[in-house]
Amino acid sequence: MTILTGRIWLVILLINITIAKAQKNYKLDTLSSGTSALIIGLDALDENNLWASGTNATILFSSNAGNTWETFHFEQADSLQFRAIKAISSNEALVMSAGEGPASQIFKFSKISGWKSLYIMPHSEGFLDAIEILPNGLGIAYGDAIDEQPFILMSDENLENWGRVETSVTASKGEGGFASSGSNITINKKGDIWIGTGAGGSANVLYSKNKGKDWQKFISPMIKGEAAGITSIRQGDDLLFITGGDLAKSDVYTDNLFISSDNGKSWLPLNQPITKGAFYGSAISNIDNTNIYLVCGPNGADFLASEKGKWIQFSQLNLWTAEFINKSTAILAGREGKMIKIEFLD
Repeated sequence: MTILTGRIWLVILLINITIAKAQKNYKLDTLSSGTSALIIGLDALDENNLWASGTNATILFSSNAGNTWETFHFEQADSLQFRAIKAISSNEALVMSAGEGPASQIFKFSKISGWKSLYIMPHSEGFLDAIEILPNGLGIAYGDAIDEQPFILMSDENLENWGRVETSVTASKGEGGFASSGSNITINKKGDIWIGTGAGGSANVLYSKNKGKDWQKFISPMIKGEAAGITSIRQGDDLLFITGGDLAKSDVYTDNLFISSDNGKSWLPLNQPITKGAFYGSAISNIDNTNIYLVCGPNGADFLASEKGKWIQFSQLNLWTAEFINKSTAILAGREGKMIKIEFLD
């Protein structure tokens, strides 16, 4: 074998390794959620204990990685749409309903003691979009702007008392978010916070490096419009990932997949996905130093293994929300209680 031939074979081998890495093998399972509600919120306490939430004031809990689910309803107001949920423990969860004015509420739900109301939107034009819990136990919620500032709420360490945060950051008229997956907010282990906004011609990232005390605003390249912007923002080991689109355009490709390595100041686009239309939910993990991106929406779900790879469509179900329960396994859920599990294999 000549040196030239040897080099050619080395290049071919490296290409094949890269392709194999980008075409990550996976296994799909269909799960039974036990509900026909639209599932919008999803959060994992750990790989076994999972919470989910949705329409008709529905909450779900699984203690076996999503294989079976308990169902709970808020009977006093069964029309509420629980569009975000965050695990407190295997017995308690923080729950957010979305809607205009008092339809936007925050509850603490306990399997032992039931429901506790923590916040009711006092503004008729207000609309909550997402909630999160910081590592120090503080809660944060984000909603549509009612004035010239972003509508950000924060709680005490018991998640009991909620109040609005005053910021020097401005909000555009109509700027808010999309309560479509409960993932408009992402937080890292240090307590840095990122919020993805949309609607009203805006698609910004709000960033706080001191647990919500001060905020910066960065303009993203996400498609913008009256019903467009960022629907989901996720924080990986060393980057931010945003997705979204124009909710009024269900059958076209738009610029709706970007990553940032500088907290949202600048962005790079990812390759075009397979599924058309807007994505509502996303999730990110890192397996063997390869970032795995998941996106899902009304037209289906895709994944990408490595930033330079090609997207693979793995479902055509109407799926709104996604969550990794461990590094290699994620659950996705959506319309009519549909729920699937994807496991990435070695």
